[in-house]
Amino acid sequence: MDISVFRKSKGRLIAVAGCLATGAMAYTVPAQAMKFEVNGDMNNRFQLATDKRSWFGGGVGLAGKRGALVKNDGDDAFAEIKYRFTLKGQNDEGTVKGVYGVEIGGVRAGQSGGGTFSGDGKNVETRFAYVDFSLPESPAHRVKVGLQPVSVNKYIWQESAIGVVMNGPLSDTSTYQLLWARGDAADETGVVVDGYDGADNFAVNVNFQPSSALKGGAFVLYQTNNQIDGASASDVTRYEIKGIADNSSYDIVNVGLSGQYNSALNSGGKLFAKGVAIYQKGDIELAGLTSLDGSTNANTDYDLSAYFLRGDIGVDYGDTKWTYTVWYASGDDNDSDSDLDAYMATDVDMNDSAIFQENMTDDDYFAETPYLVNKGMLVNKIQVDHKLSSRTTITGMALYNMLAEDILLGDGSFDDKLGLELGARVSYKLHKGLKLQGEVAYLFADDAMDAFEETSIQDGNGNEDIFHVAARLRYNF
Repeated sequence: MDISVFRKSKGRLIAVAGCLATGAMAYTVPAQAMKFEVNGDMNNRFQLATDKRSWFGGGVGLAGKRGALVKNDGDDAFAEIKYRFTLKGQNDEGTVKGVYGVEIGGVRAGQSGGGTFSGDGKNVETRFAYVDFSLPESPAHRVKVGLQPVSVNKYIWQESAIGVVMNGPLSDTSTYQLLWARGDAADETGVVVDGYDGADNFAVNVNFQPSSALKGGAFVLYQTNNQIDGASASDVTRYEIKGIADNSSYDIVNVGLSGQYNSALNSGGKLFAKGVAIYQKGDIELAGLTSLDGSTNANTDYDLSAYFLRGDIGVDYGDTKWTYTVWYASGDDNDSDSDLDAYMATDVDMNDSAIFQENMTDDDYFAETPYLVNKGMLVNKIQVDHKLSSRTTITGMALYNMLAEDILLGDGSFDDKLGLELGARVSYKLHKGLKLQGEVAYLFADDAMDAFEETSIQDGNGNEDIFHVAARLRYNF
């Protein structure tokens, strides 16, 4: 939605930008043309059924703790909303933009914190707040300063953070991005570190497109931190850089490559292939790490050497698209030594699996990462998307989920097989921008799932299958 207001006077312009969420905002600016744009994502989600409500507890857990598979756990059903609104204001030339975004997130019907009778107004948070401007002498190069979307690569870091980002063209076929962001500050938890303020991240991205059929990219992400406070970093639900920054010291270099290729087929379809490879190396010091199976490593210094690989290949015939995906996130094969071989993302949101990752009720996931704590993950996936009509699309998928390394089971044996997952989704376009969607997923548990079961039923076998059904009504404008 665009709003342009013009009014000439002796040096002043009063612009009424419009209404965002529940109130009107008025602006007084110098006499010039201003353009305002309001965007929204109004997401109504419904957990219709699951027989494992503890599993979708908002983070990976150990047996007997949050996230454990509980026998006769009971059904779960709820309704919730997550609304996001973004207001953008720019000058007439588009050389300067101001962006402010808010979120009303994960508020369940009937739940305190905004979902009860009459509401209580305690659920709004700032999602974005930044200035975006072009360089005066080089208008193709732009700088963003403030709380903004950060994207180095979706498999290592793609979320909001406060920082400075500069991007622009290197040539007719290539672009760059320079980034600095601080994801955690030393004084946040009362830690006093002389001459150092927090967890800093520096990144360089280069992307190129030599032809319409071929794209590629490379990045280097350097991360440094010094916030040792003697606390234990054993919360396995936070096995990401954002989860250990408060009480750790690290220097990590991440190097990544990506590519994408498209080619027309004689049969009239299109062949596509894309891939990502990321390697990370560095040192981490913290009070201790807890493995996925619950064992605690007594070491405080770790040599990190890990990697992530992903490939997608498929054919697209317009109404029907077939995709085969495989990814591998390295895991740690020895929970008691100082060599850490487990891939660790910074802050990501994955949704390939409705059972192990984020689904339509994405605040109630098991893991947001492409791995499970320090045991990594190996997944093979086949997906087919078919457009039934201009309004309706259906999707079917099958995933075989494994850990990258064996995990200790309740009977003393080891295994890496999590199980076969089958899923389906349907999307129906009610109006422009408004979609009604549904999904169903079922995991046929294999033996490695025994490690996630509550202690009383662990016997070396995966005894608890997982069933999930959800829907959402989503309006984007």
